[in-house]
Amino acid sequence: MKKADVISIGKVLRSQGKRGELRVRLFLSCPEKPFFSKVFFKGKNALKEFMVESCYSRGKYYILKLKGVQTIAEAQDLVGQEILIPEEEIQPLEKDEFYTYQIVGCSVVTEEGKKVGVVKDLWLINNNDLLVVQKGNREILIPFHKEICRKVNLEKREIVIAPSKGLLESNEI
Repeated sequence: MKKADVISIGKVLRSQGKRGELRVRLFLSCPEKPFFSKVFFKGKNALKEFMVESCYSRGKYYILKLKGVQTIAEAQDLVGQEILIPEEEIQPLEKDEFYTYQIVGCSVVTEEGKKVGVVKDLWLINNNDLLVVQKGNREILIPFHKEICRKVNLEKREIVIAPSKGLLESNEI
């Protein structure tokens, strides 16, 4: 499996417990029983495959147990890594729903055609998702709502926005 064949569905935040479990942030909604049976992590020269033993929600995070990861030390080696799965395993979404990997990297432009920046991240915060847009050497937070984000064109890798007055000027981080 090549890097081009996989997509990031989350990130390992830290080890969890004593048996090699991982606390992870998933970039997509995951049912109680995950739809993926294996995950990949970047190795030094290739992707390393792990079979999923279990994955369950714990608040806003998930606890992931992988076959072959039995100790805290083995889990610590994966902290900070992106969780990758084959793209063909991704389940289709409803109209106007997107996976994080589809949004990150898109250009953001106003309805007038003014370039705002490029989506660096998508913060998933209880029905108040925020685009983190890189504009030069600063970042701007833009609510990912239909009132502001009028059109998402994945083929063009572009998000057209109608920002409220002052949103682009006062919203630096």
